[in-house]
This record gives sequence, structure tokens and C-alpha cells, in this order.
Amino acid sequence: MRKLSGLSFCWKEAQGYVMRLPFGLLLLLMLAGNGLPAQGQEKPEILTRKISYQANKQPLSKVLKDLRTQMHIRFTYNSELIRRQAPVTVKMDGVPLESLLRQVLLNTGLQFIVEMGGIIIYEAEATTQKPGSLSMVVKGRVTDPQGQPLGGVSIKGLSSREMTITQPDGFFMLIATQQEQISLSLVGMKTLLYTAKPTKEELVFFQMDTVARAIQEVVINGYQKIDPRLATGSVLKLNAADILQPGQPSVDRMLQGKVPGLMVINSSGSVNAKPTLRIRGTSTLIGNAAPLWVVDGMIRPDPVNVSSAILNNLLSGPSQSNFDMMGNAISGLNPYDIESITFLRDAGATSIYGTRAANGVIVVTTKRGKAGPVSISYNTNVSFQARPRYSSLNLMNSKERVAFSKSLIEDGALYRGDMSGFDEQFSYEGLLRALYARQITETQFGEKVNTIQTRNTDWFKLLFRNQMSMQHSLSMSGGVGKTTYYASVNYADAKGAALLDGKKTYGANIGITSQIGKRLNLDLSMQSNYIKSSGYYQGVDPMSYALQTSRIYSPDDFYPVRPPNNLSVSQPLQLRNQPFGYNILNEINHSENNSSTQSTSVNLNMIYKISKHWSFNNTSNAMISSADGLAAADENTTAMAVIRGWDSKVTPTKDMLQTTDLPNGGLAYMMNQKSLALGLRNSIDYNTGFFKDRDQFSFTFGNEVRSETSNGLISVEPGYFPDRGKMFAPTTGGRQRFSSETITGAINNSLSFYSSATYSMMNRYVLSGNVRTDGSNRFGQYANSRFLPNYSIAARWNVTSENWFPATSLISDLQFRSSYGTQGNVIDVVGPNLIATYANPGTVSSVTGKPYMHIKSMPYPDLRWEKTYQWNIGTQIAMFDNRFSVNVDYYSKKTVDVLDMINIPFEYGMNGMYRNGSTLFNGGLETRINIDVIRSKNTLLSFLFTASKNINRVSDQLVPYNYSSFFNGSGHLPGRPVSGFYSYIYNGLSHDKGLPTFKNLNLKEQTTNPDDFLVYSGQMQPLFTGSIQPTFRYKSFSAVMSVYVSLGSSKRLNDPFLQTSDGNGTPAPFTNLGRDYFGRWRKPGDELKTDIPAMTDYPASENKLKIPYRVPGTNNIGTTTTILVDPMVAYNSSDFRTIRNNYLRCNFLNLNYNIPSTRLTGTGIKNLSIGVTVNNVFTIANPQLKGQDPEIDGAGKNALPLTRQYACSLNASF
Repeated sequence: MRKLSGLSFCWKEAQGYVMRLPFGLLLLLMLAGNGLPAQGQEKPEILTRKISYQANKQPLSKVLKDLRTQMHIRFTYNSELIRRQAPVTVKMDGVPLESLLRQVLLNTGLQFIVEMGGIIIYEAEATTQKPGSLSMVVKGRVTDPQGQPLGGVSIKGLSSREMTITQPDGFFMLIATQQEQISLSLVGMKTLLYTAKPTKEELVFFQMDTVARAIQEVVINGYQKIDPRLATGSVLKLNAADILQPGQPSVDRMLQGKVPGLMVINSSGSVNAKPTLRIRGTSTLIGNAAPLWVVDGMIRPDPVNVSSAILNNLLSGPSQSNFDMMGNAISGLNPYDIESITFLRDAGATSIYGTRAANGVIVVTTKRGKAGPVSISYNTNVSFQARPRYSSLNLMNSKERVAFSKSLIEDGALYRGDMSGFDEQFSYEGLLRALYARQITETQFGEKVNTIQTRNTDWFKLLFRNQMSMQHSLSMSGGVGKTTYYASVNYADAKGAALLDGKKTYGANIGITSQIGKRLNLDLSMQSNYIKSSGYYQGVDPMSYALQTSRIYSPDDFYPVRPPNNLSVSQPLQLRNQPFGYNILNEINHSENNSSTQSTSVNLNMIYKISKHWSFNNTSNAMISSADGLAAADENTTAMAVIRGWDSKVTPTKDMLQTTDLPNGGLAYMMNQKSLALGLRNSIDYNTGFFKDRDQFSFTFGNEVRSETSNGLISVEPGYFPDRGKMFAPTTGGRQRFSSETITGAINNSLSFYSSATYSMMNRYVLSGNVRTDGSNRFGQYANSRFLPNYSIAARWNVTSENWFPATSLISDLQFRSSYGTQGNVIDVVGPNLIATYANPGTVSSVTGKPYMHIKSMPYPDLRWEKTYQWNIGTQIAMFDNRFSVNVDYYSKKTVDVLDMINIPFEYGMNGMYRNGSTLFNGGLETRINIDVIRSKNTLLSFLFTASKNINRVSDQLVPYNYSSFFNGSGHLPGRPVSGFYSYIYNGLSHDKGLPTFKNLNLKEQTTNPDDFLVYSGQMQPLFTGSIQPTFRYKSFSAVMSVYVSLGSSKRLNDPFLQTSDGNGTPAPFTNLGRDYFGRWRKPGDELKTDIPAMTDYPASENKLKIPYRVPGTNNIGTTTTILVDPMVAYNSSDFRTIRNNYLRCNFLNLNYNIPSTRLTGTGIKNLSIGVTVNNVFTIANPQLKGQDPEIDGAGKNALPLTRQYACSLNASF
């Protein structure tokens, strides 16, 4: 007979108070009145609950289970003791639980007591027992290292097999035998063992330590989970806490400065913008150079997988701007669902992906459920973003702009643009003309001039906003036994600083993991998201408008911008139609650019344990995506008025209506794309140990089949009326000129076989290898190399595992690693067959009566895969008990058979064609240093440094294709970096006209070498990037800051003002300028004290510069085309307007406070934290930028700036 040892800890605690306090008896009575056990005057509330129950010869275990379910009460008992009791027959209605329990346990020799909100059942009398079989109740509470209670911890007696789990408050009770080993386990925590024995303390406290350090080093490459001791590649893993940045609209924008070797360049401050990502430089010139995204083992294609050939040849400007908003591979991914992100950089880590790994691989692992009761988490952040302001820019105000106009008139630099001579009274020039024409009096002239020079319209205030964005994520996880689940829903409303810049995201995620029997493990997950984005129609650019438009105009003004079509600017005013008036608020209200994308993916992973060493792994996945876009402008916009031929305020004549192709309505550009990606991967895995597990060996052989199919429709329709039910009423001429429907379709199929093996000797020496061969349908039946094998070999030496290595705290870890391998890339822009297409609608042959055909793509049966060879050497050292750690990698990459484009004779039907003719070189150094200056229980002060240097170069064999690309970083210059560019060599201003002059343009003969007359100015992309991240934590408070550094790039200054179509150097009246132009050249001799050109009214044709360049492969006899450039265009592309673009940006500052668990007692909340984040805190850059963003290329032209953002976040779990 077993005996229950120990009384109620509550009762003993009360006894202690009685002995210590003078009024002990009074306190005892008060405690008893608040619900002490049966010894008190009142019964516990649990026992007084009413219940109706009946059972007919049911096992006692079944009866107790029914009572637990019905009454929501926890019973603690010895299972063996309950099983040997006689069946129970009972029937009672509306009685207290105590009465029912006494009847159920009648004649069993069992009694019960109430403890910790539950009921313990035990034997009333002690009998003779074997030594060590004495039963006892173990009562305890489990917390994490921060003292937070842990619910769902599995408590198990290893001998008695008794089991229970902790409640959400961390408390538990378990009946065990004395000296029995009790196991406490929870996923993500280190398992604890406790020996049950009588103690003076009634409540035992347990603290479970996290295994986050061990998990952090596990290598997940999308195909395998590799023991960190066996990892030989260049890999870096970041947990979700290292990545999350409240306020950022997408995951990829959170990665800047956090990963050595990963370059993240923001293309715009818009919430719909996609940043440029490069891992270890650029390995292709024509194809997609972005890294491959893998989510939970599934390769993620872009939701709209349109080939570059379609983008370049079929998409018009409005369609292209609409396509740009449709996101990338991870658009819609909820950052709060992420568990970790692993970055695979070298061939040793990426070669298992074969031809898709040349640009690196980013592997995202999402969260999975943990065994235990339901845990609910809610995460939210609300952000505020400030709009741009004039205070940071060196632009003229209204008074200064009027003064500048007066100085132009004084200089005789009359405006010669397209709208010269218009009868308007908005600008100073127009008012002066009206005065001279006696249309207004001098008094009216003075009043109107005073009005415009004091107006100071704040275009930034009208076109931008101080926006509020928000993000919400609600998740639920838990599990019973060997089955766990995780589910989440999320909503985000991201708003940019520009009025129409917005993105709304709705998402859901569910994952179930289950072990079926002892051999089969299943992991099923599904993710779905819907994104709705809004932006601006092509040509409606709020940033460039605010920067380039004079502040003298009222928001209601429709000022003239150009004359009607086919009219001479010298034609008398009375014979002209009304010019085209422009008002940006009108353009915004009567145009649109919206898109929506939907994506759903399903992933099933199955692992079947064949034997102790052998297992079979299957991964099946599918992803369905669709996207719809509409970019349109109605008839009230200036954009449509220019096409129509008259302004919207003009009443057209019959002849005008008959001669235009767009008499009514606007244009709508529509896009619809659908794609389906299917993947199937099978592998056989073998793992074993040799020499009594001294050595470890693993081997994998598998195959993979992937298919990506996309279909779409791109169309343009005239006669669009959005305010009349979004209907179309086109004319016959309009259909012939504008209507266009293009059905797009592509199929990319691939078949791959791969194998990998790893051998670890004594945990000191590790050798691994990968082999993979890929086949693709992109090469077709004429392929010379349909299958491309890729391989890698890598080694690692764990020096600290050597017997001779001293066991000191000075060096706690030292390892060396090296790898060599190949990677491949297939370009989807080319194929083996000749592809022809019909010309634009309406171009019909007068002879055959059939449409003309154009060549869309040349046949390329002899093209080969692009192939990359890569070396990597790395080391990792940790010192002073891991307080100081350094990780360094050096790499060298060579990509051969790179596709480029060369000129061909026009007889082929095209100007250029692709070839495997180039080579790319990349090399660099990556460093990650972590220093814990202070590390104690309550305080942490650490610094994380990352640094990356990438040197890339294009081979000397590359033939430049486009002269204008020399100046914008897209020319792929021979022997230069991929983003290298040239500049004209500025030689001062001319004495007589004040126009810019340049060196080396007067060569006797044309040259094919741009170095003969241009100067190399550097590269657009940075040579060196790095970050400094200090972290401070004191108890529950933490502060983190990230400072990003970019060095070694060059940048063009934005054009000083909007050029007119004839390029004569005189700004239009509606154009704003920088204050520097007050110091421009105005008379001979000024060239000695200024480099700002004169405002001249000389016709542009008289000032053109003749460029002494010809494209290689052409001759300089007879028909060679002469390149002419306007001096102001050359001035804007000169070395004088080019700067060194080194800058430092504080990306974010985060302050966070975790509410102590003691303050949350009784609230039902397990964890609660609040935080404040400031993004884009400050930027230190070249002062010559004068407000221009150093990172965004084109801010002030067609991109939105990065402005400061404030975010408040809250994270709670229940």
C-alpha cells in the first residue's frame, strides 16, 4: 500500500504565519475564509460546484476523465492505482462535486484533497511497500531564464510513467515514487532531470534554459538540416529577432547591413518599391541577378514571372509602372511568421541548387507549433512617416524665382521652349508680356507680381502626407502528443509619404507537424496572401514635380506646358488653339495605377524512417499566383489631351473630331497574369557512425522535378470612361492605332539529380561534397549542353577539438574552412527557335493585305549555360568565453559564357543579338565581428560589426552596344566594374557664350575606345558596405541601433532643372531651380569665377557637340552615324556633376521594454513587451548632394525619398 507524503503547502505556509505574527489566530481565520483546504471552515469552491452525472459499470479512469472534461478540473493520481479499482456505478443529479466524489470513491480506500486549483486522489492508509516505492506528490513551477512562466512543459516520471503538463502559469503536480527520475521537456528548451525526494520546501522551482545558441548554428539549406559541426560552407543564419524592424513594409528591406556579402540598395522610398539584392556581386548581365528565395524548402518564384524579353519589347510605359508594383518572391510574407533566415553564399553551400544558385540562396524557415496548451500571440506596430520638406533643399522660393526671371530678361535670355509666346498670366514672363500687350495695367501688373512672389505654394504639403501605417499579426500554436500546429493571420496597411503610394496586405498561414508511429513524420503547411497596391500613372511624379516646379503657381492653376500638335511656335497668337494646360492635382484625380496580386502555396514534407540509418525524404509543393493591374488616364488629363490634339477646355470642330484617333475617353493599360509552380523532390538519406561513433558519415541521393508555367494577357484599350461605369467607347481609328492584346506564355521545366556526402573524423576534420546535374527545356532540341553538371567540395578543420589544443578560456573556438565548386544559370530571355510576331495594329501590307511581321527573337541553338567557378576560404575564432568572435571569408568567382549583346547587320532583321561572349570576375572579403563588452545576468553591452568588399570586373572581350549607356552604369564597360560609368571631361565655360566646354572632343578620327575622350568616374554600386550595431540591455529594457556605411561608389547629381525639348539651356517659367543659379555666367569674364553655365537662347542645333566615337565592328567610312550631344546634356553627365558617394545612414534605433511577469499575474498575459523604433534616423553624406538622397538613384526624377519614420510596437502572448 502506497502512502501519500506531504501536506498542503498552503496550509503549512499559513501555520508559519501563525507562529510569527501576534495576531496569528485572526490571520488564520481570514485565510480560512478565503478558501483553504478541507481543514478550514468553508469548503473550496471547486468542491461546491453542482454536477449531474451517471455511470453504469464504467472504469474509474473513465469516470475521472468525464469529470475532468465536464468540470474543467485537473485530477492528479497514480494511474496504476486507479486502473485496479472496481467499475463504478453511480447516478446523482444536482449535487456538489464533493458528494459525487465521495460516492465514486466509496469502498476504494481512496481519498482526495484540493491542491493548487486541482484535486489529488491518494490512498488513505499506508501498507507495506517495497523500498523506494513510497509515493509522493511533486508540486512545482517551471519558468524560463527571465522568470517567465512556461506552460505546456511535459512532466514525466521515467519509472512510473506518470505524466502531466504545466498550466499556463507554470504550475504542475505529479504523483511519483521517491527517488524516481522526473523529466521536464519542452521544444526549444534544454531537458531537465529531477530526482523526487521529500524536501522542506513544498514547492519546487525549475528554470529551463533555452537552446537558442545551438539552434542558431543549425544549417538549413532548404534540402537538409545539417549538424553545425558538419557544416563546411559559408553560411550565416539570423533569427527573427535579429531581422524584425517595425515600420518596414517588406522583409527584404529589413536586411540592409545585417549580412556580410549581401548588398541591399533601396530603389525608392515607396512602400511598393523592390530593393536591389546582390550576394557577392553580379554574376550575369542579361538574366536575373537577384538571389534565389526558398521558403520552407520550396523555391519561390516571383508572383508575376514575366520574362525580360516581354518586359523590354511588349510593355509600354504605363504597363511597366504597373508591373513594378506587383512585388517579388517574398511579397506578402508575414515577418512575424519567420523563425529564421539562412544565407548561403559560397559554392559549397549553394551548389546543391545547381543552375539556380549562381546569385546565392536565401532560405526562410517559418515558425512551427510546440507541444503544449494553446499559445496565442499578438504582434502589432503603428508607424508614422514624415513627409519631405523644402527646408532640407536648396531651392528657390517664389520671391527668388521672380527675381531670377527678371535677371533672365535683363540678360536677354528669352525663353525659347515649346510654349514660347503663350498668352498666359501665371508667371512673371507671362504677366510682363500681358503688360507689353496692354492686356493689363501697370497697377494690375504690380499687384499680380506681388501675389505670385509671395505665394510660396508648398507642393510637398499638397502632394505628400505625414502618413500612418499599421501591421497586425495574430498567431496560435500548440500541440498534443506528437502533433503540433501553428496558424496565423495578418493584415498590413503600408502608406508611403506620397498621397497615392500605398499597399494593403492580407495573409494567412497554417502548418501541422505530426509523427505517425515511430517511422513517419509529416509536415504540411499552407500560406496565402492578397496584396493590393496603388501608385501613380506614368508621368505623374509627385517628387520630381515638387522639386522642379516653381512655387509661384497656385494649386488651382492650369498653366500652359506645350502648344497643340503640328503648330509652329512662331504662328501668331490669334491663329493658335488654346495650349495644353497642366495641373498635377488634376492629373492625379483623373488617372490611376492599381494592381492586386494573390498567391497561395502548399508544401508537404514527408520523412520515413526506413531503418536506424536509412530514411526516405519527399517534398511536394505547389504555388498558384495571379496578378491584375490597371494603369489608366481619362480624357480630362493633359496626357490624353496631347494625344487627342486639343486641350480639354477647347470645343473641338468637326474637322478636329474626324482627324483624331482619340476624340473621347482615355487610355487603359491592363495586365492579367497567372502562374503555377510545381515541385517534387525525393531523396534517400543515410547516416551512420564509425569506430563507436567517433566518426560520422552522411550521404544523400535525390532527384527534383520542377515546372513553372505562366500565362497572361497584356492589353491596351482606347475610349476609357472610368466615371461612366468603367466602360469603353473607342472609335475605329482609335482601335487601329491603340488597341493591342498580347497573350503571353512561358513554360520552364527542369529535371535534376543530386547527391551529397559528408564525413567527419573525430569531430575535427570534415569533408563534404555535392554533385548535381540540371536539364532545362529552355535550350530545346538543338541544345549542345542540355544537362549541366555542377559540383562542389569543401573541408573544415575544428582546431579546438584537437587533443593538443590547450583547454583555456582564451580561445574557445577556432576553425578553418575552404570550398571550391561550380554554379550555373540559365537565361529565360533566349530560346533555340526563331520567334516572329505581328507588327503594331494597323500596319498592313498594301500588297498582300496582311499585317507585317517582325522578328521578336533570333534563334539561339548554340547558346550554353552561364557557369560560375568559385573559391572560398574562411575562418572563425571565438575568444574569452565567446565574448569576442570573428568570422572572415575570402572568395573569388569567375563566371564564363556570360550572355551579352553585339551589333549585327540590319539585314538580319534586328540591330543586335545575344551570344556567350563575356566573362565576369568577382572577388571580395566578408567579416563579421561580435564583441560583448559587458555580459552579466542583468546587463549586456555588445557591438556587432559587419563589413563586405566586392571587386567585380567585366572581361575585356565585351563589346559595348549602346553609347548612351556609358553614362548611367548599364553599359557593362570592358575591363571595368559591372556598374562602371564614364563622364565627359569638363573644361570650364566658354568666354563668349558661357556654355560648358569639354576636353578631347576634337579628335581627328573617330575612336572605339571611350578612354580617348571620356574619363572613367567609378561605379554606381558601392565597393564596400558595412554596419555597426551596438546593443544595450539592462534587465527588461533594451536598446539597439544600426548604422549602415557605404563607400567606394560614385553618383551623378540630379539635373539642375527640367530641360526643354530644344535643350537651349533656358528654363521654362514653370520650372524651379536651385539658388546656385544666381551665380551663373552672365557676361564674359564670369567663367573665371563660376562653373554654372549661362542661360542662353541660342538654338540648340548651333551648339551641338560632335562626339568622336563609333561602335566597335563598324567602319568610319561613308554611312557612319555621327553622334551629336547638347552641351547641357553633356554638362549634366560630366565629371563636374559627378561626386564620390560615400555615406553613413543610421537605419534604425529601437527601444524595447519587456513587462516583468510579476506585473502580469492574474491578467492572463504571459509575455508583454512594448517598443519604439525610429527608421532612417539620420544620414551623413557628401554636402554637394544638397538634399539629394545618396542611396536612391533618381530621387527627384522618378523615385520617392527615404524619410524618417517613427513606429510603436506591441507584442503579447497569452
